[in-house]
Amino acid sequence: MGLFETTSAKPVAVHILVPGFVVRGQLAVIGTLQTYLNDERRGTFSLNNVTVYGLEPGNPARSMQLEGLFVAKTSCHAILLDAMLPQEETGLLPRTERLAIYTPHYCIQGDFHMGPDVLVGEFAFASRAQFIGATNVQVFPLFPPQAALPQSAPLAFVHRDVLQMHHMV
Repeated sequence: MGLFETTSAKPVAVHILVPGFVVRGQLAVIGTLQTYLNDERRGTFSLNNVTVYGLEPGNPARSMQLEGLFVAKTSCHAILLDAMLPQEETGLLPRTERLAIYTPHYCIQGDFHMGPDVLVGEFAFASRAQFIGATNVQVFPLFPPQAALPQSAPLAFVHRDVLQMHHMV
C-alpha cells in the first residue's frame, strides 16, 4: 500500500492536466468516481506512483517521479482516464453533444454529457457538479508543449470553472 492510499481506495489510471504540467498516476478513488470527483469537502486529489512532466518551454522541472502527489482540484483543467468505466461508476447523463471547449491552456473536444433539458450554451453552468463528464475525448494544447501530452481519452472530466468558451463540432 502506498503512502497516499487507504484500504477503501480504488486506483484509477489518469492523466491530470494542470497549468504547466501533466500529472500521470493512479488516482485513489474512494466510492464512485462521480461522487469522489465532485465531493466539495475535498480540496485535493491524492495520486500514487506519479510522474509529473513540465510542459512549458524553459520549465526546468521536465520530469519528476514521485511516490505520491496531492493536486488541488481547482487547478485541474481536465482529468483524462486511461480506460472507460461503467456508467454506474461515472454517473454520466445519457444525452451527449459533440463540443469543443476551451480552457486557458487546452481545447478539449468530445461528447459532453448533460441533462435532457439543458441548453448547450449553459450546460457547464447548469450543472452542480464541479467536473463535467465527456467521452471520446481529444486534447489539443494551445501552446507548444515541451513534453508529450495524451492526445485522446475514452473518458474525461473537465473542471467547469476553467471553461472559457465552447462551440458545437
